[in-house]
Amino acid sequence: MANRKKDLTWRYQPPVDSDKAKLLSYIQNQKLHPNQDKTAMIINALTSYYMPVALHSEGSYSQETLELLLLDSAIAFANQLKYLCAALNVEPMRVGSVLCSAFPISNSNYNQTKVSDAARNEIVDELDDFDPQAWNLSGITTDSETFEFIN
Repeated sequence: MANRKKDLTWRYQPPVDSDKAKLLSYIQNQKLHPNQDKTAMIINALTSYYMPVALHSEGSYSQETLELLLLDSAIAFANQLKYLCAALNVEPMRVGSVLCSAFPISNSNYNQTKVSDAARNEIVDELDDFDPQAWNLSGITTDSETFEFIN
């Protein structure tokens, strides 16, 4: 018996001068990322972002398996953030401060990463108002499309 495959057809046509069109052009430009084709880039992003919750909603995976998937996603996010910091020339400590505000850690390194009270309060306020359906894969708010989670 031949392996059956899941088929997905998706057509999306954002305005040519929009940020979303620029994103798709980036993904399609093999010269900018010669080691990954567009399908691999899209699947890697979706897998990191949605796989743990997709398998959780399916209902037949153990808590241990789901936790391992979540940790794999966290590693993928961390690696992408490191890449973005280098590519955009952003101090990694700034990103680390945001992450530590969302996920406090209890080791001595956390206490060495000091953020002003005003900056910490601003970050906490942003995290308190977080709506996952209003954010896209890169964490930038969208003005139209949202992803829906069905539990």
